[in-house]
Amino acid sequence: MIWSQAIVKGKLTGIGDGAWSGDTFDASAIEIGGQSLQGVRVARCLLDCMETGKEMELLICSAHIYGVRVGGKVYKEGAVRQLGWALLVAVALGWMFLPLALASLIFVRRTYAIYSF
Repeated sequence: MIWSQAIVKGKLTGIGDGAWSGDTFDASAIEIGGQSLQGVRVARCLLDCMETGKEMELLICSAHIYGVRVGGKVYKEGAVRQLGWALLVAVALGWMFLPLALASLIFVRRTYAIYSF
């Protein structure tokens, strides 16, 4: 869902197989805190921080991991890209019909979630 956002906490027990698309890993499953997250994408820089057996928190927005908190450190990714998408959507759709520019709030909301994580 486009508005979905969650913080998942627990011990990382496994990262399933997946495929790389550039610097993004599309995992078949990520098991954390007794949950199995299916079809979640994660950037290489965040995947390097995710070690099996450690307690951590994951910030997930629309099936993409944007933040990892592990061992007292926070690793974030994608905030500037989300602001870029917000600007693009506002400009591209706003000239046609002003309420369509409000779709950019989706990306602004994600940016806020990443910065506040």
